[in-house]
Amino acid sequence: MIYRELGKTGLKVSALSLGCMRLPENDLEMAEMVVDKAIELGVNYFETTRGYIGGKCQHLTALGLKKRSRGLIVSGKAGIGADTTADSYRKEIDLQMEIFGVDYLEFFQVGWMSLDRMDLLTQKNGALEALRKAQDEKIIGHIGFTGHDLPENFTKMIETGIFDSMTIPYNLANRSYASTIKRAGELGVGVVAMCPVAGGMLSAPTKQMEVFMDDATTTSTAAALRYVLSNPAVSTACSGMQDITQLLENVDTVNNTDILSSTEYEKAEKILDDFKVLGDKFCTKCGYCVPCPKEIYIPGVFEVYNMAQLYGNYEWAKKMYKVHRFDEKVPECIECGECEGKCPNKMDIIEKLKMVHAELS
Repeated sequence: MIYRELGKTGLKVSALSLGCMRLPENDLEMAEMVVDKAIELGVNYFETTRGYIGGKCQHLTALGLKKRSRGLIVSGKAGIGADTTADSYRKEIDLQMEIFGVDYLEFFQVGWMSLDRMDLLTQKNGALEALRKAQDEKIIGHIGFTGHDLPENFTKMIETGIFDSMTIPYNLANRSYASTIKRAGELGVGVVAMCPVAGGMLSAPTKQMEVFMDDATTTSTAAALRYVLSNPAVSTACSGMQDITQLLENVDTVNNTDILSSTEYEKAEKILDDFKVLGDKFCTKCGYCVPCPKEIYIPGVFEVYNMAQLYGNYEWAKKMYKVHRFDEKVPECIECGECEGKCPNKMDIIEKLKMVHAELS
């Protein structure tokens, strides 16, 4: 396994890390195998939170961790709100360690963070007090954050000196945080690049991905990872992997593929315009928007549409739209807005569903 510096923490992090929100919900044996095999192959960073996979994420991860956390970079995560106190946040930290069956977490991240929540974090008797006390007690090692705020806001946040790492989306189709990542490299803040394959969207073989392929890079997924890891300020590419096949492919990619040369990077910059058709806000299949009260599988609808936009195959998209019965379900939307309130990408989901239906039905 290839390892990189995780900012100025002194830790070495595997170039490939495991985003545990995509572990198989209904296959406990496979979930255990993926985590256990990842550790065997040298993966040492595990991104988790209690709420993922219907509240099962950390339970599934714990199966493979087998009560191990010393020597691994296991990250817990919890959000903050107006009612968060130092006591309530500490209880959340303790609860997550209890689920894992461990007495130490290398990282604890403030989840779904944004600049407008900094006052909540740093207020007297707030979450930061709990985090600092946990550090003093050697319950956790470092503090990070995750989120989807504006790049300039995240730059301001890492310049406070509070955070040792940040976990943000970064991939071929979404380079909006490139300037923030560069600044993080200058400051010594670790960068965990989530959604390196854009929720699987970049795994489809296309002509756009060929520029990232060499003799060792034979799939689009590998090409997408190669691009992300070519950024020297990225500490690790955090990919959700559901089975051993995906894990082995991704481990092979990071171990045996060179980063892009300057010539290849120039070519990459030119083809990135192809991805701009998706706009600044597009669905990455995180699943926060579901369940929908009318049982519309929103990530699936947008996946079909994104593929049509990106690769120009609208006939295929129309067929898939019908095969998955989206043509029947989407018109049932009652515009309750629940999905939009939960979308980290701030998409106008209701209006976009109408647009997709008009184009694909």
